[in-house]
Amino acid sequence: MRDPAIFLYGGGDRGVCWGMSAPLRKRSPRPSNPVIGVIVTGGVFLVLLVAALLAVKTSLNAWLHGEGFRQWLANRAEAVLKSEVVVGELEWSGSEVYASRFSATGRAEASFSELVLDGVRAKTGGVKDRAVRVPEVSVNRLNLNFSSSRKPTPTAVVSAGTEPSAAAPKLPGWLSGLAPDRVEIDRLQIAATNVLVEKAEGVVFSLAGVRTTVEPDFRSGVWEVSGKGGTMQVPDQPEIRLKELGMRWRGSELFVDRCALGIYGEGHVEGRGEIGFDNGGHFDVDLDISSIAVDELVTGEWRDRLNGIIHGPVSITGKPGGLVYEGTLHITEGVIESIPVLKLVARYTRSERFNRIVLNEAKTDFKSDGWRVELRNLVLQSDGLVRVEGSVDVVGEELAGDLSVGVAPGTMRWIPGAERLVFVEDRDGFRWAPLKLTGTTAEPKEDLSARLIAAAGESLIGDLPSGLLEGAQGLLTPGEVPVKPDEIIEQGKKVLDLLSPFLKGQ
Repeated sequence: MRDPAIFLYGGGDRGVCWGMSAPLRKRSPRPSNPVIGVIVTGGVFLVLLVAALLAVKTSLNAWLHGEGFRQWLANRAEAVLKSEVVVGELEWSGSEVYASRFSATGRAEASFSELVLDGVRAKTGGVKDRAVRVPEVSVNRLNLNFSSSRKPTPTAVVSAGTEPSAAAPKLPGWLSGLAPDRVEIDRLQIAATNVLVEKAEGVVFSLAGVRTTVEPDFRSGVWEVSGKGGTMQVPDQPEIRLKELGMRWRGSELFVDRCALGIYGEGHVEGRGEIGFDNGGHFDVDLDISSIAVDELVTGEWRDRLNGIIHGPVSITGKPGGLVYEGTLHITEGVIESIPVLKLVARYTRSERFNRIVLNEAKTDFKSDGWRVELRNLVLQSDGLVRVEGSVDVVGEELAGDLSVGVAPGTMRWIPGAERLVFVEDRDGFRWAPLKLTGTTAEPKEDLSARLIAAAGESLIGDLPSGLLEGAQGLLTPGEVPVKPDEIIEQGKKVLDLLSPFLKGQ
C-alpha cells in the first residue's frame, strides 16, 4: 500500500514519481500603486462633498422657501427699520419670489410712522458671504407716511439676528452657522411712490405717483433715490410737477442733490437742499425759477394790468405751514397798463406811452411767509420815460408802499405846476416825486394823482382873474385827496374845463 505521503504525478505508469511531495511555492504579491489610492480616496471625498453640498443647498433652499426665512426677514427688517413688520406670504418661482404686501409700522424711535409696499417682486442671487443677494426688487406702489403716530416700543425688542419664532421651521443646528445674517439689495424699482407728512392740522407735504429708483445701503443707512413724474404739494401753494429728482435719504432727512420741477403753465424750477421730517418737518431749499408768467401770481384786476416772465433765485426755509420764501425776482418782457395814475398822466401829458409802459428793467427783493409779502429794492423802468423805486408791503389784502416815481425831464410840461410843485427832485436823469400806496390789492390807492391835480389847480388859480377865483376854489381845494382815482380824474376834468379858455390862450 502506498504511502499516502506519496502522490502520483502525471498519468499512467509513465512519469510516476515516488517520493515525498515538494512544498507549494506562494506567489509574491504585486506592488501597490499609490496613484490608485489617491484617486479612490479623492473620489470618495468628492462624492461625500457633493452629497454634503447638496444637503446644504437643499436645507438652505427649504429654509429660504419656507416660513423660517419669511420670519427671519421680518425680524431683520424690524431691527433695521425700528418698526413692527409684517411680510406677506412668499410665492416662489425658481429664484424669483413675490409678496403681495410688506408693511412696517414705526415705533417711537423710528423716523417714519408707516411704510407699505404693495406688489413686491424680487429675483434672488442666492446666499454669498452670509448675505441673501437680491440684484433687483420691483414694487408696484410704495406709501410712506411721516406723522406723530407711532407704535410704543415693547419691553423686549426682537434684536437683529434673532432666530425665527418657535412656530417657524428652523435650520438644522449644524447649518445655522452658515445661515445668512443680512439682505443686500442692489436696486429697487418703484412704479409709484407716495409720501405724506402730517401734522395735527392735516397734510403739510405730499409727493404722489413718482416713478422711483432706489439704491439702498443698509449698512450706512444712506439710500440713493432718483425719480421722475408725479406731483408735489405744499399747503397754500400751487401743485408742482416733478420732472426729475436725485437725492439721498438717511433716516428722517432728505438731501436733495438735484431736482427739476414744473409749476403753473410753463414755469420751471430747479432746486437743491435739505428736507427733514422729524418734529413736523423742516425745509432748507434753494431754487432757481424761470418762465413763470406774472399773471399766474396775481389775482383780480392786476392780471390785466401786469404782464411779463419771472425768473430768479428763491430760498425756502422753515416748517411746513410756516414756510418763509425769500429771494430776488426779475421780470423780462414786462408790461404795465391800465394803472389809474398812469392813465391820468397819459391824459394830461398827452403821451399815450403812459397807457402801456414796456419795462426795460423790473426787479425786486422779496420775503413772504404766506400772509405777509415784503418787496424791497423795487425797480421798474421804461427807458426815456419813467422809473419807479421803493418798497411795498402786502399784509393779507392790505397794501402799504413808499415809492419814488421819476419821469424824464419835460414829460410833465403839459400839467401846470407838476414840475414846479410835485416832481421837484433831479436825480439820475429823472425828475422825482414821492408816491404813497394804500388800499387793498383789489382796490389800490395812491396819492400822486391828487397831488398832480392840486398842483395844477394851485398853479392855474394863482394866475386867474379875481372873478373866476372863487368858482375854481369851490371845485378844487389844494392838497385835498379824494377817495378814489376815478373821482380825482373827474374833479380834475371839471377844473380844466372851467379854466379851458385861459389854457387855450396860453
